Amino acid sequence: MKKFLNHARLIATIWWLCFAGAVFAQAQQAPAEMIVYNGKIITVDDHGFTSRLGTMAQAMHVKDGKILHIGSNSQIQAMAGPNTKLIDLKGRTVIPGFILTHEHPWDWNPVEPPLIKKALTDDLVVTRVMEGSPEENLKAFPGVLAEAVKKAKPGQWIYFVFTLGKDYEYATRGNGPYGRWGWDPKLFNILDGKHITKAQLDAAAPNNPVLLRDVFIALLQNQKATEEARKVFPEPDIDPTGGMRWMFGDVIMKDHYPQLVEMMRLGLEWWAGYGMTSFSSNAYAPSNVRVYTDLNRKGLMPVREMWTWNWRTKYFYSDPYYLAAINNFDGLGSDYLWFGGGRIIEGASCTTAEPLASSKLAKVEDLQIETTATQCAYNPGSDYAKILYDYIKAGNRYVNHHTVGDRDIDNIMAIIEKASKDAGMTDEDIRNKRHAFDHGVMYPRPDQVAAFKKLGIYASGDPFEVFQGSPSIFEIYGERGAEWVVPKKREVDAGIYNTLETDRALGSTNFNIFSIVGMMINRKGWDGKVYAPDQKLDRGTALKVGTIWGAYYLIRENLLGSLEPGKWADFLVLDRDYLTVPEDDIAKTRVLMTVVGGKVVHLVPSLSREIGMPPTGAQATFGPASQW
Repeated sequence: MKKFLNHARLIATIWWLCFAGAVFAQAQQAPAEMIVYNGKIITVDDHGFTSRLGTMAQAMHVKDGKILHIGSNSQIQAMAGPNTKLIDLKGRTVIPGFILTHEHPWDWNPVEPPLIKKALTDDLVVTRVMEGSPEENLKAFPGVLAEAVKKAKPGQWIYFVFTLGKDYEYATRGNGPYGRWGWDPKLFNILDGKHITKAQLDAAAPNNPVLLRDVFIALLQNQKATEEARKVFPEPDIDPTGGMRWMFGDVIMKDHYPQLVEMMRLGLEWWAGYGMTSFSSNAYAPSNVRVYTDLNRKGLMPVREMWTWNWRTKYFYSDPYYLAAINNFDGLGSDYLWFGGGRIIEGASCTTAEPLASSKLAKVEDLQIETTATQCAYNPGSDYAKILYDYIKAGNRYVNHHTVGDRDIDNIMAIIEKASKDAGMTDEDIRNKRHAFDHGVMYPRPDQVAAFKKLGIYASGDPFEVFQGSPSIFEIYGERGAEWVVPKKREVDAGIYNTLETDRALGSTNFNIFSIVGMMINRKGWDGKVYAPDQKLDRGTALKVGTIWGAYYLIRENLLGSLEPGKWADFLVLDRDYLTVPEDDIAKTRVLMTVVGGKVVHLVPSLSREIGMPPTGAQATFGPASQW
């Protein structure tokens, strides 16, 4: 009965989010009338598959959260009323806000050091951040743990975060992206269960639950932490030692809900400081749904999200009633939080590529990319292939998936086509679903492009994989393999909507969203070499990837992604001209102001003094931008 009630509550929350969320006005988001002028406004009102960005304007008129007019200084300034806020941009560049199509601040906020230090005090959760090299952290850890245990009250949570270096240089096999190593094969994953053991944690903290996390996906916990997790999720099919998505929000913070809400609100502001104004993400845990719903209901969402289903898909998607119901969720919600589809299980990193006989790297297995078809997640006849077939046949959208191997992409596309045809859909019906594959690691192959076009597949891609994964993939698979890593140019040339993701916590690093944009343009690996130069993008096309094409992924292209009359006023003011700065300086671009729906959600001190408004947003008040 308890299990049934838990699921009933979750479903009730989902229906409340989808159907009631739009009823509550974004009261605190209601903007004043604003005119920005004397700027270089890049509207991106040309949505096509070229480098052309469309109209360039000097001024923009915003009212009631939307753009009313774009034009010259004289045209727009003449529209000012007595209560209009006038902002002189003094020649600065304005672009649409970034739309990240596979981002999960829910996972990243609890591991970004500035947010941790702002939101968590030792009387709440005893928290320690380890920011050295793996060797330094391993040496220091026993002493820091002993100090934390001494500080903690019996039963109180102890929470450690291990950073991976300012340039992600300490990422290794096991805590790099999906098992691929970082730059130095001699590095070790400190949370592999061998360098620090569960027995060590149990002995050092017999009376306290302890969780260790790095800033990507690795975690380690003691027995007390597992027992606490079992109290929240007793179901046998939920692994209490694998709760990277839900351990912090649903277990550690279960008795501190107001503080959790504030931390996640600040976390969304933090990402607005990078220039993210909209994103799509799976709703990774019940607390994720609850917190964002409450923020949305109260008008406190700093940015917009298209959320997607990610919870116990094998359980829910086996129910025909649920599959029929979820099909009607699409697009429902508010201007700040709406539903967009769901995932099944992660696609496996299985590939058709053959490793080079001359490879000097240890083993192909070190990349955890399988060359055998038997390792694919969606092989014909598998349980997950059947679940995906039923899900697609019921009319649902496949989106926000982790897909990292071309062989499983073949499997998934075959299922999408067959299930859709069996449901009576035309080719145009299938394309209108806007199914999407995320990450872009080792796909699409050149011969997969035609199927992408036929099915209308959207290709979200993570350029950080170019930077981090290309050197080792090149070493094992050669240039052909490197050309399969986030092949943006191939997608653009084929007229495939492709979009931007970072898929990394950035708060402990030197990276920002412009760093990731730069990786599409220069295709440099961590070693400084250029990989698959034929897949480079020019900066105009790269801007479309990060803005207007993401709006199509979010099914809001009529409201998002470009600066056009009638659209939401979501835009950024930059400290340099994105279109003319040297290519290597693109990554250094700073966001001086972020506006979402006409409301300023990030404003650095230097510009705030100019325009007579207080600094705003997490990064501008207690983060690095507070010094700008």
